[in-house]
Amino acid sequence: MKFESRKYIDLIYGVTSNFQVSLDPPIEIRVGDYGMMNDGEFEMFGNIYEDKIIDMTDPALCPVEEEGGDSLIIKSEGVISRDLSTNTEAYVLQDAVFGYISDRVAAPAPGAASDALKVEFEFDGRKQAAVLVMYKPRYISFPKNERIIELLNSRPSVLKGKYIISEVTTCAAFMMYLSTNKPEKSSVTFCTTGPTASGVNARGSAYGIYREGYPTAKYVPLYSLITPRSKF
Repeated sequence: MKFESRKYIDLIYGVTSNFQVSLDPPIEIRVGDYGMMNDGEFEMFGNIYEDKIIDMTDPALCPVEEEGGDSLIIKSEGVISRDLSTNTEAYVLQDAVFGYISDRVAAPAPGAASDALKVEFEFDGRKQAAVLVMYKPRYISFPKNERIIELLNSRPSVLKGKYIISEVTTCAAFMMYLSTNKPEKSSVTFCTTGPTASGVNARGSAYGIYREGYPTAKYVPLYSLITPRSKF
């Protein structure tokens, strides 16, 4: 399982270029957390705002938050996705190297008792492939302010050799899937009865590894890091 977990992290990172995967999304990861990477997982030591390295009373230095639409789907090479949602409009962001990377799908209008998002995935089986589906994503990051870097550089005794969380993607529900080297199909459905999600239903073969989170908490599947400096 350890090898599969690392494989999943590497595949998603290879698609997004700069985002790490948290394999335990219920654990809170916040912008400003600092610590070390331990076998692909972030280990927090502290937070630059709570530790007064950056003054939270200055609005220009506080994290900024942005809504991300109804869904975010990230998949590696070797996966075809099909939107099976009813009464939805979808568009796809395409990359020339990796193919279809990110699908954002609009959910039905609030009040409609239907599937907000239903996606089927087909894995060609030539090699392992990874899929991450997030429902109601939100993006939280450092503001674009050079003073933050200056303040971080002013505390070498605390931050030397430490990674700093610069951005996180949260969501109301999620599904992670890593296929095997066999052709297979898997699907995920995010159900709604009204304006909020009431359940997640995922189906697939008995192969691969699979994780899901229901809309009862805020999850943090993705985060971005500032690489530690060896010298200040």
